[in-house]
Amino acid sequence: MLAQINKNLNKYLPKGMGMIEKAMRYSVMSGGKRIRPIIAIEAFKACGAFRPSALLGTSPELVEGRPSGRSSDGGGIKDIMPIACAIEFIHTYSLIHDDLPAMDNDDFRRGKPACHKVFGPANAILAGDALLTLAFNTIAKDANPKIALNIIKELSDAIGIYGMVGGQALDLESRDKAKDKNISNKINLLKTAKLLEVSAKSGALAAGAPQKEMRALQKFGLYLGLSFQLVDDYLDGEIKFRKDRVLEDAAPLIEKAKKELEIFGKRADSLKNIADRLLKRTK
Repeated sequence: MLAQINKNLNKYLPKGMGMIEKAMRYSVMSGGKRIRPIIAIEAFKACGAFRPSALLGTSPELVEGRPSGRSSDGGGIKDIMPIACAIEFIHTYSLIHDDLPAMDNDDFRRGKPACHKVFGPANAILAGDALLTLAFNTIAKDANPKIALNIIKELSDAIGIYGMVGGQALDLESRDKAKDKNISNKINLLKTAKLLEVSAKSGALAAGAPQKEMRALQKFGLYLGLSFQLVDDYLDGEIKFRKDRVLEDAAPLIEKAKKELEIFGKRADSLKNIADRLLKRTK
């Protein structure tokens, strides 16, 4: 799946646009686990997905705009891939901007010099801006038109002032102050969990899943995101507690995330495995 995601990311990236294109490509294709697009795809598959023909609006078997039958093979991955790629473009934009001297001032990302260290802060800002707009352009052009507007709405809610951007603003605002646990939890919710939450929900939306399944996947993404950030902060040295203390907080969130997947049975095994691996990661 990782190779397929990378192939499609490369397809959507611009060509022949000089320094900005190089900065975009450098940041997107410099590694990364692709956790968010994988979650979107696996959520799509967990919902059973629907027949590709129905997703494209060519099937007569539609009920309230949704296909009425599920395919045994999980549907066509092409129906979720533009959305998955858009989510990775958004994630990469956020990393580029987070690393800037005016933000977190990090010189390295994924073991390589950060975008602003290679291309300069101005080009890094523009590369991030371009990836953000490319994300929505990708959905508008290639996602199923029956769900594209809803996906755009959900994503913009998750990454705007009430989501990722708001979380970064709160982080900057409280940086020189002693943070209480409530502030730290809110930052983790907005900066990290919201994008993982919408990644899972996007997979459900693309599959035309019923509300019960959509809510379950949304909660899965939320709990996963909160746990992910706790482990991430520990690995980055931002949490000074011992690892077992961090796991005391993170492990129950992972269990909550996995419990939300029970309604899917074995179809959600891949998502459960992702949750377990995130808790055990060392980098």
